Amino acid sequence: MKWTQEEAIAFECARECITDMMAICSGQLAEEKASTTSNAVRVCSLETQLARLAQERAGLRGSHTDEIARIRASYGKVILDYRAGHKHPVAA
Repeated sequence: MKWTQEEAIAFECARECITDMMAICSGQLAEEKASTTSNAVRVCSLETQLARLAQERAGLRGSHTDEIARIRASYGKVILDYRAGHKHPVAA
């Protein structure tokens, strides 16, 4: 498959969004595990989320244009909110 420059950039941006989501999730997981009141259900949920994100990133292809657009829009919003200081749980 030959990509346009725009398609290649969109694909790489989507992969970076997933990577950022994994970093946010990993940070929340580390915080939860370090907490004196660690919640086992939350730890399990975050571990599941992290695995799902890794699979999503591994399976993403440049031809998945609808998925790339969805990732950039939905994950991009979560990432921007997180960086702005709104440390809500990672969205599923």
